[in-house]
Amino acid sequence: MSSDGIIKPPWKWLIAILALVAAGLSIWLTIQKLNGSITSLAGCSGGGDCANVLGSKWSMVLGLIPVSLLSSLLYLAVLVSLWLRGITLVWLRQLAAWMIIGSAVWFTVLQIVMFGAFCKYCMTMHGVGVLIAVLILVAEFSNKDRFFKQTAMLLPSALMFVFSLAGLQYFSPEQISHRVEQLEIEATEGDVHSHGEGREVAFFQGKKKYKIEALPHLGSTSAEHVMVKYFDYTCEACRDMHEELDVLLEKYDGKLAVIVLPTPLNKSCNPHLPEGVAGYDNACEFAQLSLRVWRADPEQFEVFHEWLFENSDVPAEAAEAMAAGLVGQKGLPSVDDSWINDVVRQNVDDYKTFSQKTTVMPKLAIKGSVMMQGAVASEGMLEAEVKKHLPLE
Repeated sequence: MSSDGIIKPPWKWLIAILALVAAGLSIWLTIQKLNGSITSLAGCSGGGDCANVLGSKWSMVLGLIPVSLLSSLLYLAVLVSLWLRGITLVWLRQLAAWMIIGSAVWFTVLQIVMFGAFCKYCMTMHGVGVLIAVLILVAEFSNKDRFFKQTAMLLPSALMFVFSLAGLQYFSPEQISHRVEQLEIEATEGDVHSHGEGREVAFFQGKKKYKIEALPHLGSTSAEHVMVKYFDYTCEACRDMHEELDVLLEKYDGKLAVIVLPTPLNKSCNPHLPEGVAGYDNACEFAQLSLRVWRADPEQFEVFHEWLFENSDVPAEAAEAMAAGLVGQKGLPSVDDSWINDVVRQNVDDYKTFSQKTTVMPKLAIKGSVMMQGAVASEGMLEAEVKKHLPLE
């Protein structure tokens, strides 16, 4: 670096290219956030990892400014500074470098602790940002005495910035991380959900019918209100909604029931997933196992259903042992049982039908053509949405 604060090639051009990439990605994420497209980003998991992160209060400052907008301004400032002279710019670039590194560490830890999942686009942006920061610091290191003096003065300021940002995010209002919409679908022939005896409930102008007594469900079959949930036992957002639904079912005991249809987010049994979906190990096996337990003994289903959500990271063999312990190994239907395979196939076909605008899970049919899709951001939010459509008192 020259004495007037100009970073010399090739460092200058490398930092400039990376700053353009990081700023462009930040601006793109801001646009997706503001236009409501975060639930359908290519390459994100069907469970909505990107949507859950980008749709949370942690993606905003005081609920008003997307964090990605602030990062885009920071990267653009770094880019412009490469063509300006002055020793002050050396200080500002180094401050920006430490702010970028501190922010990357904060957001990475935040995703691990709060979500247990990563937004791929966010992590790509942070990765590029850290590389920019490292290159700036390496370029500035040519003057060691000044570098360490600046670091001693600027690092505390950068940490203060990160702590302040975290505090503003903490006090931001909760964001809407789901969508509720009226869906229009076409009726399909041979729908296995409508087979069986007993009470039938209809959704989507009567184009989808469910036999509540023939399908796994929670709550009384005579409940006034019946909802239908499509979910995956290995999906974090599905687990969150499961916990909220348990609260609702207890609160409105006898008035509310939920048909629960396991819908694996794994390509080995769900060919309708978007490109880039990976993970969700054992999703297919767990879906089949829950239906096998229902088929063997409906009274034991809820016990196994709760256990699977609480132990979704166990090997499939351990889950099968638990199932066999509940209903007996001889009573457990084969994985080749035609009804079980037909139900899983119908569930994933419905997933395709319901994913016209968003692939996120879970998907909860509330009433008529109303479907809620995506994560529940805070306690009580699910009840508030459901009570907009069902007269629960």
